[in-house]
Amino acid sequence: MAKIAVNDLPFTITITDTVPQTMNQYGAFIRSFSFTHNLNPLIKSPITDVPIMYKRFSLSTLAVIVLNATLLSALMSCSVNPVTGKQELAWVDENWERKIGEQHYSHQQQAGGGPYTIDPDLTLYVRSVGKKLAQYSKRSHLPYDFIVLNDSSPNAWALPGGKIAVNRGLLISLKDEAELAAVLAHEIVHADARHSAQSQEVGSLISVGQLAANVLLSNSGYSNKALQQGIAYTGLYGQTRYSRSRELEADLYGMQYMSAAGYNPEAAVSLQKTFVALSKGRQSDAFSALFASHPPSQSRVAANEQTAWSLKRGGERGKTRYQQEIKKLMDRKPAYDLSDKAKKAIGDKKYAEAIRLAEQAIKIEPKESEFYEVKGAAETKLNRSSVALKSFDQAIALNNQYYSPILRRGILRYELRSYESAERDLQASLLLAPTQIAYIKLGEIAEEKDLCAEANKYYQLAAKASPQNQQSLQQKLLALQARCR
Repeated sequence: MAKIAVNDLPFTITITDTVPQTMNQYGAFIRSFSFTHNLNPLIKSPITDVPIMYKRFSLSTLAVIVLNATLLSALMSCSVNPVTGKQELAWVDENWERKIGEQHYSHQQQAGGGPYTIDPDLTLYVRSVGKKLAQYSKRSHLPYDFIVLNDSSPNAWALPGGKIAVNRGLLISLKDEAELAAVLAHEIVHADARHSAQSQEVGSLISVGQLAANVLLSNSGYSNKALQQGIAYTGLYGQTRYSRSRELEADLYGMQYMSAAGYNPEAAVSLQKTFVALSKGRQSDAFSALFASHPPSQSRVAANEQTAWSLKRGGERGKTRYQQEIKKLMDRKPAYDLSDKAKKAIGDKKYAEAIRLAEQAIKIEPKESEFYEVKGAAETKLNRSSVALKSFDQAIALNNQYYSPILRRGILRYELRSYESAERDLQASLLLAPTQIAYIKLGEIAEEKDLCAEANKYYQLAAKASPQNQQSLQQKLLALQARCR
């Protein structure tokens, strides 16, 4: 039985077993549901226990509520959570989880800074730790994968079906392999226990049936206003705020997986203590994305301490090995710090300073694509188009599997009216990450070529890619229709 509240009215959806299970359009098995409501004129607030009145509602409102409940029932099934063993309402089956994870894994990576390609051994190391833990998960048959992303913010996330990412910024913040195992095991449980699949964001994705828009890059000034219109993808799972109960579940079972794999579960306690301290200190802003999705608390520390006492004592910490594996990353940290400062300088409109900082980063690590892209972004702001193009060329030569420098070069080429080369870049960027701005620019190029049908197609795709700029896109479509009659 599940209860939902709409407009302060408690509604109960009761699962019955009076009809055989059927499969809905999303591949989930469903049962029949009945819809009931209580219409007592006076009820008590569940928070204050003070009597409150129901809000007045019309028959049409009730009809909408009933319709929504009917649609909800079409998506739900009753199942046993594979990790906790508890009965629960399941939105989707495992095949859907796998499909969604595979479908959006690459786009999610692009939105998170792209894979950390400059040090493939680091990803192999993280993947080996993740695979070691995943074999002790309840659904070890899931196609688990682990990737390191090129992002300075300390964060990690899990997609349905076992697709897990950790930012290089978080790796720098960990002390040993056991703390890495604590992070990965926690994310494994989010996938294993279907937390990711059952989040409100994924529920919205199912009901809407479209891809949401989100911010491309963390720094608004560096992103520039046009690029902020976003990647069309599922929504940033790294910013999904899990409930307190799910976080506690991920801690509990993650520590069990750690212990089974031979790691010291005390690492989960020390890690949570560190996060609690950071959330109260000056570094809280740097950890804001992580703390938003995985809020630390003293209660989690206490729960983890209790869990650690219940598990076998000892286990591996792996400090020496971890420090060896991240040594190259630590050697590059000063360069990434300079790059982050350069991005901030662009946001503050200090473009010359940004170029100087980016060039210093390049001297430390000349093989990092990001530094050339940052330099090119600042040069574009100063209308130094020719040198900006060279910077983007270098960025793409070092990493042609990240959409952002390709998109930036395409936009710059469009502004220079080099439409053929701009079109190639914009199309190439779309293969990596569908963005609204790329569709808009391709539509404008098609208009320049008097290709009305093609322009219409791109503007329609732009409108679907993001809720932003809907009015201007409608104006473009109306003007195009009038022009191409």
